[in-house]
Amino acid sequence: MDEPIALDTLVDHVTGLHPDGDALMHLSDAVAVSERVGDVADQLVGHFVDAARQAGMTWAEIGKTMGVTRQAVQKRFVPTASALAPLDETIFDRFTPRARAVVTASQEEARAAGHDYLGTEHLVLGLLSQPQGLAAKYLSEKTTPDRLRTAMGKVLGPRVDNVPDRIPYTPRGKRAVELSLQEAQRLGHDHVGTEHLLLGVLAEQHGVGAQVLRDLAIERRAVEEWLATR
Repeated sequence: MDEPIALDTLVDHVTGLHPDGDALMHLSDAVAVSERVGDVADQLVGHFVDAARQAGMTWAEIGKTMGVTRQAVQKRFVPTASALAPLDETIFDRFTPRARAVVTASQEEARAAGHDYLGTEHLVLGLLSQPQGLAAKYLSEKTTPDRLRTAMGKVLGPRVDNVPDRIPYTPRGKRAVELSLQEAQRLGHDHVGTEHLLLGVLAEQHGVGAQVLRDLAIERRAVEEWLATR
């Protein structure tokens, strides 16, 4: 099978960035492009690792397929403390009491799972803690809490020995929280409710939470249409 991106194509792309540049300019551009290509390659593999976990594959099976050990694949794709993302917590000033309770519950979901990171999967489970919130009400029309927990349980990462008192967000978890504010603003709302957290998770479409929700036929546009009738 031919390579998806041919070397000639990349060379032409780099030289086309600064046609009148010298050799060092082209080298600098090549370094920048290679970094972006590497990032996309990691995201590509990570996407299918997430899909394999979602399909119920074990870390050992995934590692074998990739030609590495279970420990090696976990080290690469399970977030570590150094990869976790700080969050500007002033964002929570705009959250309703129920939305804040969801964030607290997502911390407890991560703790119960033995994780030292908080991802989109934990945010989704946290939504179940507020059954009177709009997010949980919508979810209840599409699935049941048990079914959602079962689906999410198939993709949760392994437990760790030490869980910090304050569990930090993964980059995608952080992004989902930030997107919830953007979703609220986009809809013309002056607060962030549980429904906006759900939209934020779905907007972070490469997160595990969104992937599981989509498999349960829970889509962002449908959520928006449902909210418009409330």
